[in-house]
Amino acid sequence: MPIFTTAPGRTLILLVLLGLGGCAADRHHRAGLSAMADGQYAEAIRELQQAAELEPRDTRFRADWLQQRETAVRQLLSRAETALAAGREAEAEQHYRAILSFDRDNARAKAGLVQLTRLAQAVDATGRARTALQQGDSEQAAQWLARALADNPNHAEAKALRREIETLQAKDLLSAPSLGAMYQKPINLEFRDASLKMVFEALSRTTGINFIFDREVRGDQRTTVFLKQTGLEDAIDVILTTNQLDKKILNAGSVLIYPNTGGKSREYQDLLVKAFYLANSEAKQTANLLKTVLKLKEVYVDDKLNMLILRETPDTIALAEKLIALQDLDEPEVMLEVEVLEVKRSRLLDLGVKLTDQLTVAPLTNNASNSTTNAASPSFKLSELRNLNASKLGITLPSATMTFHQEDGDAKLLANPRIRVRDREKAKILIGDKVPIVTTTSTSTGFNSENIQYMDVGLKLEVEPDVHLRDEIGLKVALEVSSLVGAVKTTNGSQAYQIGTRSANSVLRLKDGETQVLAGLISDEDRSSANRLPLLGDLPLLGRLFSSQKDDKQRTEIVLSITPRLIRNIQRQSPAAESFWSGTEASLWTKPLQLRNLETPVAVAKPLAAAEPAAKPSEAVPAPVGLRLSWQGPSQAKLGETIQLSLRLDSAEALRAAPMQLLFDPSRLEVVSVRLGDFFGTAPVSFSQLVDSASGRITVGLAGTGPEGVSGQGSLLLIELKPLQADPAVEFSLVGIAPLGPRAAPSLPLRHPLAIVP
Repeated sequence: MPIFTTAPGRTLILLVLLGLGGCAADRHHRAGLSAMADGQYAEAIRELQQAAELEPRDTRFRADWLQQRETAVRQLLSRAETALAAGREAEAEQHYRAILSFDRDNARAKAGLVQLTRLAQAVDATGRARTALQQGDSEQAAQWLARALADNPNHAEAKALRREIETLQAKDLLSAPSLGAMYQKPINLEFRDASLKMVFEALSRTTGINFIFDREVRGDQRTTVFLKQTGLEDAIDVILTTNQLDKKILNAGSVLIYPNTGGKSREYQDLLVKAFYLANSEAKQTANLLKTVLKLKEVYVDDKLNMLILRETPDTIALAEKLIALQDLDEPEVMLEVEVLEVKRSRLLDLGVKLTDQLTVAPLTNNASNSTTNAASPSFKLSELRNLNASKLGITLPSATMTFHQEDGDAKLLANPRIRVRDREKAKILIGDKVPIVTTTSTSTGFNSENIQYMDVGLKLEVEPDVHLRDEIGLKVALEVSSLVGAVKTTNGSQAYQIGTRSANSVLRLKDGETQVLAGLISDEDRSSANRLPLLGDLPLLGRLFSSQKDDKQRTEIVLSITPRLIRNIQRQSPAAESFWSGTEASLWTKPLQLRNLETPVAVAKPLAAAEPAAKPSEAVPAPVGLRLSWQGPSQAKLGETIQLSLRLDSAEALRAAPMQLLFDPSRLEVVSVRLGDFFGTAPVSFSQLVDSASGRITVGLAGTGPEGVSGQGSLLLIELKPLQADPAVEFSLVGIAPLGPRAAPSLPLRHPLAIVP
């Protein structure tokens, strides 16, 4: 008979199956906890869920499943948010999908996937907007940006691009029309004692530009003009200035002319309102700068927002922008690394025999014949003096104390603070205690009051840095070391303290990272005292048996080590931004009154009375390009092998000097040599180079010693580099050059990409 047909058999089979199910559930439970510990959350939750389903009656399995599922969801959400913030969208998507693999209804994971989809759409729309902006279609770019910000309002690249478009639109809206777009050819003017309106009529016929006169411009005003090969706008400015007139360009082909008086200027000159939000300088100081340099009368200052608002002419606003850019620079900061070491050594030796310095002889009283009485006040009769003998006198012998005491002490107090401070601000360091000083005040009514003030006792250091442009730091150092010597009670019962002080003040000038040690604050005390028996204590050697000597030596020295490290220095503007034209004492202009020659065939405009029509000028020849720079060298280098880069120069104009600066990554590249190229040929050249391997900066001084420069093509610099560490994306950059001779400078930085392979 089969075993499963009987009741005991079926019970046995059921028990076996239940046992096997319990073993399987326990196995899945252990596997889930192990996977959870290894960070494999999706696999761990599946194993724990299977354990709970195999043993639905075991609450322990179900509780662990639910608890670990919440933990896994929390950990994966945190990782997804971190990856999303770092720009790793693919990794964030993996974490969100891992959550949905074991928790299909998790709302935050679903919202995260939706956010990733919208982010991808925003990135695509932003890329299309940038392409449209590069093609000059700002309206289409604005539409794409609107879609991008609708999908992701916090998209940083889209917001920056929108700001760029708004800036360009504001410039287009506020830009004044120019005559250069209407007529770009040079002109000649030859008028002697001619009517002013006649001159402008000739200009109008030659150039096609309309001139409109204010009613107060005198028609009989006469002028004399002889100009050759001059730009149209320069010629008009000279004619108007010499006749106390001014102009307002209405469009590219129309000019309004009016008298240069205060009333007419206020009537015709357009004013621009501009707000300046300052990041570093104070609004009041900047307002004072503008009032002093530009002679502005009204500047609105908002201290809360650190903002300035101006309402001035466009030229004045442009000058104010340049001045504010020169002043509103990041403040330098310095990290001060200070080490203070106080070394104290003490030596105490107390050695010898100390005897009492009195021997007392006194008569004995009747009540104490075998002992001495108080020697200070013996009591006896005068008649008894005749009967004094050895049996009636008592002697108090001196006592002797032998001392064998020696102390050796060494103490060190080390403080190593690091403090960050702004330029020309005091940094204060105090290591010590505050000692209470009690002051008692009494009134005529008998009322007494106590006032407690605290005095700093210990090590006090004050440092004020002054950052210079050459990465040097001036330091005003004030060091004071004080200690509590003792306490003294006054007549009224108050307690005063005796404080010992050592101080040092110095002014230093250190380089970035240079360490200076200040030492010499030494307190050396040597005290010696002796207690000897007269005559016997002065004997050599044996005198030690009849004397006691105490030698106390204490020496304290303070050593200060200070190292300034420059965190940020002043980033100066370019030389062109540090000096600019500002007009005359009477008016503010962004360019000087000048006549620029145009080297092209010109039209000659003569007085109308000559009855000769002015000939049209020929087209202008484009001006030669100033210079072109380019890198020549390999784009890939093997680790440990030396490569050479050449800085090529193509200059149509004579180059006399070219000081420059270059940057490199010192952890990736080593500069082996910097040599002069063949551009200057055999011409005498002054060449210098300085390689700062710590900061990764190369400073090159290059100047021809002859009066004339050199033009043409060739190699300006030859640089040998040695790769130190593999990196697929390393750059060697020219970040600054000041060419002397060519009228134009190249766009910087000029980078040379380099891939370093093992």
